[in-house]
Amino acid sequence: MTPTVELLIAQHQEVLARLATVEASLMNNDATDFAEFARFLETDVGPHFALEEQALFPVLVRHLGADHGPLAVMYAEHASFRRLLAALGAAAQAGDAAAQAVHAVELVELLRAHIAKEDHVLFPMAGRILNADEVAEVNERARLLIGAAA
Repeated sequence: MTPTVELLIAQHQEVLARLATVEASLMNNDATDFAEFARFLETDVGPHFALEEQALFPVLVRHLGADHGPLAVMYAEHASFRRLLAALGAAAQAGDAAAQAVHAVELVELLRAHIAKEDHVLFPMAGRILNADEVAEVNERARLLIGAAA
């Protein structure tokens, strides 16, 4: 496994922990303002998706294409995430607790399923199909992206 994929998996664990906290709040019907959850998603998951889209996916696309198959699914789910995040942010800004809860549930469900697909399908596939030069390229792309963000 590449250092970049290991980083992505570690980030998934952080996201899953936050999702569990939000899910518990939802299950307990806590009157929660999800503005902080929206900020977390924007500041943590947004850059995570950028890392995937700019470091890993461009190299995988050479083998898998992007119009169908696993990468098409990943790109579509990233787009759905961004739409749902915008809706959650708008509901939080409007103080609409019911809409916030609905969008929070949708985001939790989407991210749990998305992470499972990446961890159990896409990342193992990347480990099998990328050669050493491509792994080095993914890691260099990630290093440049993370360095630019710092």
